[in-house]
Amino acid sequence: MDLDEFYPSPDKLIESEVEVLGFLRNEPYMKRVHVEFSLDAHQGYQRYRSNWRSGFAFASFLDVSHLSMPRNSRRGRKRGALLPNVRLVVSALVELEMGQYSNVSYCLAVLRIRDRQLTILRKFHFDVTPAAGGTVRRRQEHPRCHLQYGGSMTPFMSKMGCKESHLTQMHASLSEPRILFWPMSLGLVIDMALHEFPDSESSEFRRTPEWRGMVRRQERLVLRDFYAKCVAVVDNSGGKYKTLGEEFYVV
Repeated sequence: MDLDEFYPSPDKLIESEVEVLGFLRNEPYMKRVHVEFSLDAHQGYQRYRSNWRSGFAFASFLDVSHLSMPRNSRRGRKRGALLPNVRLVVSALVELEMGQYSNVSYCLAVLRIRDRQLTILRKFHFDVTPAAGGTVRRRQEHPRCHLQYGGSMTPFMSKMGCKESHLTQMHASLSEPRILFWPMSLGLVIDMALHEFPDSESSEFRRTPEWRGMVRRQERLVLRDFYAKCVAVVDNSGGKYKTLGEEFYVV
């Protein structure tokens, strides 16, 4: 199965990602609560808004207070609010060769904030395998679109002080299992992160018509054709009698 049977073209995908950055750079909640993210979004928007052929790369973080994690002993200035104890690192990478995909990867990492130290607790990435066959041969088949746990250190996480030793126990050399998963986008990863680590302000932000409209546009872009393809396989359209694994796995 060719990627363009269910996945948007590079120009459409990057245009949508830039639209997300353009929205978040000026969004009041982001500018007030996640200042660094807002600034990073502004820089990314300025860089990519008129040049999709160079690909797309973005990384930033959202600091949140999560009930399941140990509390910081200090409290914030506003109404005695607890300080953030979790940092959510969000990144997107779309690499192109001659105008076609060569690598597509989105990352969500969960870090514990403890004093001035950051500890990696979880690290997931959502990848799209651009091409099958060719000169690159992989050890085994894996899904075109997949979720992986662990992986290697990203430059952005290293720059903020994350230690390689935190990933050692995850065995970065072990790529399996790659779990068949729907395609992601920057907006969908951000929405997932805020949904999984909510507070009253982020929940209110996620309910705004403007953000919900942004998420719905990205869902239509990256998910509609994917799920249509899944339905066609399950319904045995064309009489190929394939499973989803057989259709979506590539070498």
